[in-house]
Amino acid sequence: MNSDMKNIKNTLLLTGLVATLGLSQGCALLLVGGLAAGAVYGTVSYAKNTLQVRDNVTLDRAWLAANGALKDLGIPVTSSKKDGTSGRLEGKNVKNQPVIIALTRQTDSVTEIEITVGTFDSKENRADAQYAYDRMKARY
Repeated sequence: MNSDMKNIKNTLLLTGLVATLGLSQGCALLLVGGLAAGAVYGTVSYAKNTLQVRDNVTLDRAWLAANGALKDLGIPVTSSKKDGTSGRLEGKNVKNQPVIIALTRQTDSVTEIEITVGTFDSKENRADAQYAYDRMKARY
């Protein structure tokens, strides 16, 4: 099979997968986004109690999106620090749990995003972190 046929076949397979997963919810669609981007950006993982993702977004845009997401969620910012390579926002949600968004510049156009909700790893805290990330992503 020549390379053009392989590319067409791969494109059709990916299109079919996206169409199929578009009917489902949750991280599956996000995972496909990561696959389409070469599995480098947009793939969410969790370490302990922290959502981690690298996105194809500048630090400045991610910073504005993080501030906007916290505002959307009604979380007042209690601490805000940003320099040329990183940023950190802290607040408390309505359950009085800490919410922390940490941003680290990887390249001019790639930022690592870490979102922590609460102090313990739980399904609810992961869901809240994912929701905060979704609000951020909608802004860039």
